[in-house]
Amino acid sequence: MRARRFVAAALLTPALALAAGCSGGLDGTGDANFVYGDGAITLVPLDDRGATVDIAGETLDGERLDLADLRGQVVVLNVWGSWCNPCRDEAPVLKTASEEIDAAFVGLSFRENSFENARSFEREFGIEYPTIADTGTGVLQLGRWAPTSPPTTYVLDEQGRVAALITGAVTSATTLEDLVEDVANADG
Repeated sequence: MRARRFVAAALLTPALALAAGCSGGLDGTGDANFVYGDGAITLVPLDDRGATVDIAGETLDGERLDLADLRGQVVVLNVWGSWCNPCRDEAPVLKTASEEIDAAFVGLSFRENSFENARSFEREFGIEYPTIADTGTGVLQLGRWAPTSPPTTYVLDEQGRVAALITGAVTSATTLEDLVEDVANADG
């Protein structure tokens, strides 16, 4: 009998610890079905950038877009979803940044139930740069840098490699401009 109580306590203790952790110091996901990025910036050293990002597809406007056609330019690639609240928060910042920063801006939709929702999102925020209507294969091309959730914004160097990324909402056009300039200067 005593052995059974010990076994029961041993099995119950980790479950209680896990439950306590979920309600305590770990904030959880709130009402979201994913974990939001924290806005962390990662700079990728030249020697660690790896292969070019080869994403191509139809845009929300029905045009064909291939990132390979943008080689020679720094590219800001923003992975977003119309259903994503942090994506809504960053949309005005990205709109402003796209108008002020010397880089090619491209969106990549993420897990959309309807591309009409994505088009409505772009109209609502006045986004004029193209967005590839990704069906799941585009984000996979980002390899080890593939996003776990939107928003994630990448700065691709002139060779089309991931040079920097922001996991979470972009909160400052100035920060993004500084990243683009750092990447352009490192390539120069």
